[in-house]
Amino acid sequence: MRNPSNITRSIPILGLSVFLGFGALNAFADQKEHKHHKMHGEADQEVVLMGEVLDLYCYMKHPANGQGPDHAKCAKTCIRKGLPIGFLADGEVHLIIGKEHESAKDLVMDFAGTQSRLTGTLIEHDGVKAIEIVKIEKVVTTSDK
Repeated sequence: MRNPSNITRSIPILGLSVFLGFGALNAFADQKEHKHHKMHGEADQEVVLMGEVLDLYCYMKHPANGQGPDHAKCAKTCIRKGLPIGFLADGEVHLIIGKEHESAKDLVMDFAGTQSRLTGTLIEHDGVKAIEIVKIEKVVTTSDK
């Protein structure tokens, strides 16, 4: 029986090295693309909206009962669980997202079911409207005074 040469023994190692190298390059390329550069020259639009923080699960499953002060306790529970959060303003619902991949739940949970003023950056992509939250505050009404 013949001994394989050093070259023959190193071919599988070389192949594996090339395969792993391409995998590492691909992973690195994906990370580089994850930076959030503005697309097509569009500028972010900061907005101030008046409306209500919603838990989107209840709002979508039963819209008539999934909003308002009577639903606030349930909405806070759903938001605390990490369910999606929305903001209803002028008949439109916007998804609420945190800045820089942070959760928005701690910022907005206490505002569920109340009239609030939300300041944030409007983002729209493929028909989905979202607000990257900057701040939120309760709207003081005459009944609160």
